[in-house]
Amino acid sequence: MAWWLLLAAGWIVAVVWAGSALLTVRFLRGNRLAGRAGAMPDPPMWPKVSVVVPARDEAKRIEEALRSLANLDYPALEVIAVDDRSTDGTGAIVDRVAAGEPRVRSLHVSELPEGWLGKCHAMQAGARRAGGEVLLFTDGDVVFAPDTLRLAVRYLLARKLDHLTLLPGLVRGGYWEDAAKSYFAMLFIVGVRAWAAGSASKGAYVGIGAFNLLRRTAYEAIGGHEALRLEVADDLMLGKRVKQAGFRQEALTAFNHLRLRWQEGVGGFIRGLEKNGFAALGYSLPFLLLVTAFVFLFYAVPYLGALSFRDARVSGYLLSVLLMHGIYGYCASFERNGWLLAPALPCAAFLYLFALWRSAVVTLRRGGVLWRDTFYPLEVLKRGSKPPGR
Repeated sequence: MAWWLLLAAGWIVAVVWAGSALLTVRFLRGNRLAGRAGAMPDPPMWPKVSVVVPARDEAKRIEEALRSLANLDYPALEVIAVDDRSTDGTGAIVDRVAAGEPRVRSLHVSELPEGWLGKCHAMQAGARRAGGEVLLFTDGDVVFAPDTLRLAVRYLLARKLDHLTLLPGLVRGGYWEDAAKSYFAMLFIVGVRAWAAGSASKGAYVGIGAFNLLRRTAYEAIGGHEALRLEVADDLMLGKRVKQAGFRQEALTAFNHLRLRWQEGVGGFIRGLEKNGFAALGYSLPFLLLVTAFVFLFYAVPYLGALSFRDARVSGYLLSVLLMHGIYGYCASFERNGWLLAPALPCAAFLYLFALWRSAVVTLRRGGVLWRDTFYPLEVLKRGSKPPGR
């Protein structure tokens, strides 16, 4: 009996990996912005789009990001750059760019009201100044190709969507940095079921800080960022609220149209998850333990089985190892030679798990989240993340 159970367990894991691989590859191959929107016709009239760019201490990258937005070939555009209490010269850069770019406006936030996360407040402030029928929320380190917004709005209108989010490409770093970030990207696609964002299921939703494009009507209907004022994972929760309010949503990839350097080095990757790693799990230790068990079952167990058995029982485990390295390599290939990164999968999975546990330990030890020089108590964050009425 034990022999058959071990054989069946290996094949169950293999089937899960095969399903994930199929769905992920189909999503990455069939949902590219240029491919999906390129053949669609232009609308009779382009709606005005307001781009809101919150920035705090982004002096290193904000100018390149804003100039790429100013150079978009979209005809009806305004860019609202929100300097959120920066101390590194970001405000001066924003003012200089706005002075030379007629489509860019600067907005300075000098104080953070009680009960708000800084970024959420900055986006709310920018949205209040916006005059567009369509809003785009992006980050201060994202560089746009000139036709990005035109393709995205064309797709939004042709598909009659309320919300479109785009997965960006990541600027290459070192080998282990790219390995960790490629694993995170793969886990994000699988975890949120990005391929199902366009389905009727309210449990399948997605939102990405680099590019959240939505109609103003949908934004106002969900309460704007007022409803997200204490959401650490504000981008994903924006997508959740849009979807659960019954609006139409889809996700596409835009690796060649959006670029950013999300954290630098392995240390930067780990520190980057300090704020929202535990937050994405609802500050729940049981959920963290469940995720840890999931990683062990679907990543460690295949290796153990493949190394332990010398008979037919090895088949499912060995196939699982091949599938998970294959899907990881395929995801990584969009940023660099994925097959060179493929052997790093076990280490990348460990780094991600370590970053999650570190986020939980640091958050619990501090009793909250310290982010951009502002401390947010854990109990306040937990209350703010509960849906209305609870």
